[in-house]
Amino acid sequence: MNVPHSSDKISLYGFNNLTKNLSFSLYKLHFLADADSQNHYNQYINDHFNSDKLKQILSEISDVIGGNILSIAQQDYQPQGASVTLMISEGAQSLVAHLDKSHICVHTYPEDQPKSGIAVFRADIELSTCGVISPLKVINSLIEKFDVDIAEIDFRMRGMTRNLQGEMLFTDGDIYNISDFLSEPMLNKYQFENANLSKRNLFHCRIVRKQHHIDNYLLQENTEQILGIDQQNVLGQIRRQLSQIFNHTVTQD
Repeated sequence: MNVPHSSDKISLYGFNNLTKNLSFSLYKLHFLADADSQNHYNQYINDHFNSDKLKQILSEISDVIGGNILSIAQQDYQPQGASVTLMISEGAQSLVAHLDKSHICVHTYPEDQPKSGIAVFRADIELSTCGVISPLKVINSLIEKFDVDIAEIDFRMRGMTRNLQGEMLFTDGDIYNISDFLSEPMLNKYQFENANLSKRNLFHCRIVRKQHHIDNYLLQENTEQILGIDQQNVLGQIRRQLSQIFNHTVTQD
C-alpha cells in the first residue's frame, strides 16, 4: 500500500476537528437455480447478515481503527435484511473527556424476488470519524468479509485542523487514491478505477472482481442442482449484471 510512513505524519496542534467519511456500497451476486434455492438464499441471508452478525463485523471494524463503542442500535427486517449503527469514540479517555463521537452504520438490501434467477445482495456501510482515527484502515477487511463482486468506495474530509505553527490544514495526511490502500491480494483479485476531486478532498474508487467461477455464485445447498444447468450461460448472465452495476448502464440480453 502506498500509505504515508509514520515519519511522514503531520504534527498537529492540540485539536483536530477533521471529519473523515468513508462509505461503501458492496454488491454480491448469487445464482438461484429454482424455488428451493430461493428459500436457501433467504435463510443464508438471515443467517449470515442478521443484525447480530453485522454488529460483530462493525465491532471488529471499530477495533481496527482504535475506536471504543459507546452505544449500538440494531434492527432486523422481514423477510430479510438488517441495520446496525455503532457510536464510537477515539479512545478510552474520550468516554469521559470528550463529547465528539464517531459512528459506523450498515444497511443491507437483499433482492428477495429476483426475476432472472440471479439475486443481488447489497450492503451500504458508512464510517464517519473525527480526530486522528483513520477509517481507510478497514477497506481490505470489509471487502474480504463480504466477499464482494463489486464495491463502490467514497472518502471525503471536512472540517479543519492546525499544525504546530498554527497554520490551518484541511487534511492530516496524504491521500492520492483509495486504491493505494488496497492490499496486494486485493489488487490481484479486483480491477479498479479511481475518480477524484483531490482539491475538494473527495475521492472515489470502484472495484470489480476480475475472474468469475461458478462456485463464487452458488450457495452450498444448490451445488448439486447446477450440474443440470448451462454454466457458461449462467456466468454470461452474471457478467452482464456485474457490468451493468459497475458501469451504471443497462444492456440488452
